Amino acid sequence: MLQSILELDETILREIMVPRTNMVCVDADAPFSQVLKTILESGHSRIPVYKGNIDNIIGLVYAKDLLRFWGRPIDDIALEEIIRPPCLVPESKLVSALLKEMRESRVHIAIVIDEYGGTSGLVTIEDVIEEIVGDIQDEYDLEEEWLIEQPDGSVLIDTRLNIEEFEEYFDVEVDREMFDTVGGYIVEQHGRVPAVGERIRVEQFVMEVEQGDERALRQIRVFPAAAEDDNES
Repeated sequence: MLQSILELDETILREIMVPRTNMVCVDADAPFSQVLKTILESGHSRIPVYKGNIDNIIGLVYAKDLLRFWGRPIDDIALEEIIRPPCLVPESKLVSALLKEMRESRVHIAIVIDEYGGTSGLVTIEDVIEEIVGDIQDEYDLEEEWLIEQPDGSVLIDTRLNIEEFEEYFDVEVDREMFDTVGGYIVEQHGRVPAVGERIRVEQFVMEVEQGDERALRQIRVFPAAAEDDNES
């Protein structure tokens, strides 16, 4: 644990944040009923609110703040009445510095901004603490399997999987420079986001996209090398 604490002085927010593609947000103009639905379905107690697009985060809505509107006609409530100001921090900020600020200001969530002022992601105090003590699972967390071995020998992989765990599982070292996740590694090597159903070769791996969209990958299937060699022969 001491080593983890020391590493906070070397780790920047970009390395631990939830990327913008995985953020759960609501539009400031959304009906209040939709905001409630988003909070209940996500299990998050604090949701970023944007105006126009996700690069313009104007505040945060706290689930506990909704209680004071109990009994009022639900869609007569303007979301901007109750949002709290966001804490905006650069992605280059050290995790140790943010932890100190969060403790002093009693802030639990910060919006991470890139060098152009756009939204890069978000980080919670739970994310920071997990860097010290390991993953924290609360009552809203779902059990997730990041690597699922299939009967045919292939492996389904959540593209948020850390690339180091990918390397350890397959006992390889991959060529990567800028990214920490399997999804980032694939896009970096392939040069674009491959489409669902597309089969690609990335270094020594043959992969097929199982889930995703034009902006990001969600799940891929990695095929055993021997099986792929048979298909090509």
